[in-house]
Amino acid sequence: MQEEQSSYDPFNWGYLFAAIGMLVALPLMHAVLGWFVFYL
Repeated sequence: MQEEQSSYDPFNWGYLFAAIGMLVALPLMHAVLGWFVFYL
């Protein structure tokens, strides 16, 4: 059980969070901007 790959964990987690952040932020950004434009 060689679990000493901690040095590569932040790199992979960074890409994972970046991908999830992009997938979540793009629709949310459009929705928030749409509500802003609608209410302004």
